[in-house]
Amino acid sequence: MISRRLLRIKVLKILFAHLKSSNQSQLTSEKELIFSINKTYDLYHYILLLLIKIADYAQNRINIGKQKYLPTQEEINPNTKFVDNAVVKLLRQNKILQNHVEQEKLSWDDSNELIKKIFNSMINSDYYKKYMLNDKRSFVEDKQLVCNILENEIEDLDHVYTLLEEKNIYWINDLEFVLSMAIKTVKSFKVNQDKFTELLPLYKDENDGKFAVRLFRRTLADYDKTELEIDEYTKNWDLERLAFMDTLILHILLAEVREFPEIPISISMDEYLEITKFFSSPASSAFVNGIADKIINRELEAKHIIKHDENISK
Repeated sequence: MISRRLLRIKVLKILFAHLKSSNQSQLTSEKELIFSINKTYDLYHYILLLLIKIADYAQNRINIGKQKYLPTQEEINPNTKFVDNAVVKLLRQNKILQNHVEQEKLSWDDSNELIKKIFNSMINSDYYKKYMLNDKRSFVEDKQLVCNILENEIEDLDHVYTLLEEKNIYWINDLEFVLSMAIKTVKSFKVNQDKFTELLPLYKDENDGKFAVRLFRRTLADYDKTELEIDEYTKNWDLERLAFMDTLILHILLAEVREFPEIPISISMDEYLEITKFFSSPASSAFVNGIADKIINRELEAKHIIKHDENISK
């Protein structure tokens, strides 16, 4: 399922584009926000499909080796432990994955060089060598191997980022989140599960499904009011040095604090300070934290913001 942090980042990026555009309507931007979130769910299925394609590449190498005029003994009797991996087989048989891949026309067919790079990196790793040398087979070991591939071979390969950026502009910055979803999926697999076993849903619950659009709308609804508040507390700042991204993060943070009484202020603050570190300058976190703290404290004292601790969300 897509995390709240990723939803916040999606809102930030779509709001940035919306406010920089001179002619895009709010409705159009909302549709783009939902489309962007759905594309992240496509990437989740795309990464699961990649595991199958890596195993297909391994099987193809085995087939080529057997067809040689003078195959080696290893090519005549290849180690098929990876291509027979039980988790990869479950992914291959999963109808939910198959249906989504077919419906969204997801394919790695034009990415053979990337798959080759991932495969070559994998077979030279210590964890893969240890796995292949162990004659015993276990479902736990098969799961761990697939998790190792996701953790070690995909996120750290620059070629993956380049390809994903070329495939879909909405996948930029999504890979880390999606890999954690894929790992969680693999860890949840059971040895005897059937081919209709559900994968992770798009959202954790109904509230998450509404969270991004509500946050987007509240930020725009409060934009002029919040802009005046920010101006009030930045009178002594060099306004030319205030980055638009910093003030936009402030807008969204304050909108979240006002719109969602069930989310503790400390959680909202922590989330946006982390986002600021990723999308802005090193000094931005102190700016966002300082201005947000002053505005929020004033509204709490005036009882314009009411918070309660039940149903704490992240």
